[in-house]
Amino acid sequence: MAPDDRDRHDSAPDLRILGDRITLQPSGFVEPPKDKDEKDEALMKNVARFRSEPLRFLRDVSLYVSGTGWRAYDDVIGQPIFYNGFSEHIKTQVMSATVLQTKIAQLADLRISVEEKQGLLPPPSSGREYEIRKAKRRAELVQGLQEVAEHLTDNMICKFESKTFIRGAYYLVTQLLLRAYHQGIHVSSEEVLRLRNVAEEAEKKKQSIIFLPCHRSHVDYVAQQLLCYRLGLALPVVVAGDNLNFPLVGSFLQHAGAMYIRRSFGDDQLYTTLVQAYIDVLLQGGYNLECFIEGGRSRTGNLLLLLVEIVIIVW
Repeated sequence: MAPDDRDRHDSAPDLRILGDRITLQPSGFVEPPKDKDEKDEALMKNVARFRSEPLRFLRDVSLYVSGTGWRAYDDVIGQPIFYNGFSEHIKTQVMSATVLQTKIAQLADLRISVEEKQGLLPPPSSGREYEIRKAKRRAELVQGLQEVAEHLTDNMICKFESKTFIRGAYYLVTQLLLRAYHQGIHVSSEEVLRLRNVAEEAEKKKQSIIFLPCHRSHVDYVAQQLLCYRLGLALPVVVAGDNLNFPLVGSFLQHAGAMYIRRSFGDDQLYTTLVQAYIDVLLQGGYNLECFIEGGRSRTGNLLLLLVEIVIIVW
């Protein structure tokens, strides 16, 4: 993570890690008095704007397009993400999960039992023919459930596919946030160091880091992703309500780490098992996960009551 000579002169080196010292200061940062113990510093500084600084703006864009320095997001602390075929790899693991295949078989058998009771299966001319028809009908049900599960999985899982995308997304979101929050995003240097140490240890053991932030606004999970990207940590998969999965925005968030789930599972056994299978795949694979323990977003800025039950699983 130590910057090379080229990175020292970048126009937007908003964070530098030199040994045990982290410097996180934006442009316009007012240095505190010498006798003041200042531990909170800014993660990002103001970036160039086209109208005021067109040349610097174009240079900044070129740094992200080419993936210069930390922007390349190559030496990530954590399990490999952002490569072609990532989504298909995860989807295959989810669909082949024993818990999901067992549930599909159970649901197919349950439906066969209902159809037998209701006389929906064709009347047999012989015992063997009836068993053949029954087996054929069961295969049709299993196939149908498999297709439904595949469709649900594709809509649910995050899609860490392209480093080019995440570099562009980081730059775009940074531009927007620094216009809304011109003072920057501040973090604790000590906590950042501690987080990186934990991430390095988790990578060695192939363990997941579970982030459990509060959810005062939609900026919370955006700031979390920006922080992980900037520090070179593997982005967490963020549990998000499927109400955010609408055209353009939904796809953008999904490729940036959103995992879409329903607000309520009801009695849908297939969907419940599918979510369980996906989370199992993430935790067993050592992928980071982020979930809002309040269960929803505060519309007043106040913390909400805990609405979900936290279960810690040691793999």
